Amino acid sequence: MKTAEKINLTDEQLVKEYLKGDNNSLGPLYNRYYSKVYHKCLSFSRNPDDAFDLAQDVLMKAFSNIESFKGSSKFSTWLFSITSNHCISMAARSKNECSLNSGSDCNIIADVINEEEFEARKNREDMELKMDEYLTQLPENDRKMLEHKYRLRYSISDLQGEFKLSASAVKMRLLRARNKMKQIITDDRAA
Repeated sequence: MKTAEKINLTDEQLVKEYLKGDNNSLGPLYNRYYSKVYHKCLSFSRNPDDAFDLAQDVLMKAFSNIESFKGSSKFSTWLFSITSNHCISMAARSKNECSLNSGSDCNIIADVINEEEFEARKNREDMELKMDEYLTQLPENDRKMLEHKYRLRYSISDLQGEFKLSASAVKMRLLRARNKMKQIITDDRAA
């Protein structure tokens, strides 16, 4: 399959192609997720150079262990879980190294993360992963509407252009999508 055709494949289809022996299937996955992984790492490290290194490590780790992706969740959920766990373990390792070498320069991740903030970030990451699971249960149009509004931070006018709707139609669809999401969360918590 040509690289241009792979752009239209889902993440899960690209993983299957790679596992069948098509080594070029990882390129589109890298292109789709590098920026998101980098920004997630930057939120932990607060240092662009450290975030770059962390993002490279995460993607190498994920791609070298891609056979462990079973498809029980979205690829993005699986990848962001690896990202969070890697950043947290690197922060803990850096913090331990800093405490052992108290005279050394410890401007790495752990230097800026105290225990409470560390736990808060972990909880926030867990919540984001859960929200990804909830989003997958929504119809595609509702999911896209919510992702564009809240993840990509589209304004109402941006959403109008993206979805070819009037402002009132966008607001109504957002309301309905949020209500569906609330119901999914309520049902999950009741189970």
